[in-house]
Amino acid sequence: MQFKYAFSFAAITAFFAACDSTVTNINDDAKAEGTITIKVVDNHSGAALSGVSVYSVVDDEAVIADSLGLSVWKDQALGDHSYQISKEGYATVHALVKLEEKGAGDVPRVGDVIQTVPMYKVGVQAKGIVLFTDEKGKLNGASGVTVYANLPKQFVPCELSVKTSESGEYSFDKLPEGVEVSISVGQEQINSKTYVGSENKLVGGTSYRSGDVINVSSISLVKSASQIVKISDNTTEIDTTSDVKFTFAAELERDSVNTSKWTVSKGSSNVLVSVSLSKDKRTVEVSPYSGKWTKDASYTVRGTVYSTDGAYTTVSSTFVVGGGSSSAGKPENVEGLMIAQDPDYTYYARLSWDESDDATRYNIYTKTNLDNDFAYLTYTSSTYYRVDLDSYGSKVKTLYFIVLPVNSDGVEADIEGAKTVKYNMDSDDEEDEDEDDL
Repeated sequence: MQFKYAFSFAAITAFFAACDSTVTNINDDAKAEGTITIKVVDNHSGAALSGVSVYSVVDDEAVIADSLGLSVWKDQALGDHSYQISKEGYATVHALVKLEEKGAGDVPRVGDVIQTVPMYKVGVQAKGIVLFTDEKGKLNGASGVTVYANLPKQFVPCELSVKTSESGEYSFDKLPEGVEVSISVGQEQINSKTYVGSENKLVGGTSYRSGDVINVSSISLVKSASQIVKISDNTTEIDTTSDVKFTFAAELERDSVNTSKWTVSKGSSNVLVSVSLSKDKRTVEVSPYSGKWTKDASYTVRGTVYSTDGAYTTVSSTFVVGGGSSSAGKPENVEGLMIAQDPDYTYYARLSWDESDDATRYNIYTKTNLDNDFAYLTYTSSTYYRVDLDSYGSKVKTLYFIVLPVNSDGVEADIEGAKTVKYNMDSDDEEDEDEDDL
């Protein structure tokens, strides 16, 4: 009987315990922190690497891996844990480990993580030459040019650089084995001219081992034209004897500034003009051959200028003699200009704006964080343009754009008051800027 009553008492106790809403944690595995184990191996053989330094960015502490290539990190909180792993004779690599919540309800349970990290021996050599063609058409080695080797992102650092010799030769002597490396040249100044590398060279791969030599095909530099941007004109203040003046940011080629490149029209007729270049080679002056403009008449001036290294741009403006510029002759600046990541195409940004009633096309100007001035990019009759982000090198971090509408007479809107938009290459967000802020 006593056993019977004891059993009944235990059953009643269990029943009330089941009705209690409090969760009692009796699981030994339930915990709010986890253990991270880093196992370091040789990429080629798969063998464990001992004596490796594993540095935790979160803990600001380094541990030397044991003979099995293991380093153990106990009592680690939820979230991302970053490690930098280094060993003599190997390329330093970065590893990211995530500790995630795996519990349910009120029971925290952080799973332990064992992560294998491969390391790559260094000692692959990549060598080549950088060439450029001078003003006389002669092919030369490019001396003192910076050559970049871009590694996969897990390597620290992931970008290496060397300078070319007097003959234009270069060599990377300690590249990691078994990986592809991109060799490139950015923007360079040679004899006061701007050059850029014509292409990236992808070398290396899984078959290359420490001690192998890769002969990289030559990298040719091509001349990059200066950015030609009109920075001012005086078309709002022309009287009968004034010269029309356009000032540009770049030095202009004297032979290209002549009457065959410039026209001035009044109504449907062209008038005879003379064209000259200022002493600093940056300002074009257009004057009536007769010596006087007609008072109160409306003129349209159009011209094309060339820089000393071949770039060109075209300007168009309408002015009224004694009455300032003709607002009727110019389209209004676009509204709603914005740029963002293209939702339909990876590696593209989408530049868009509202339609202008008096525009037949839109001229697009651009510059990067590497440039001082805006340059003409292209034109479109649409109200959007896709920007190929892959066409820019690794040094380009920020892009800027201006869109100017052009009417059926070929007259472009004023740059003054035009909106500038900025795109950060590492962000999907759009940022707007006024031109004065650039």
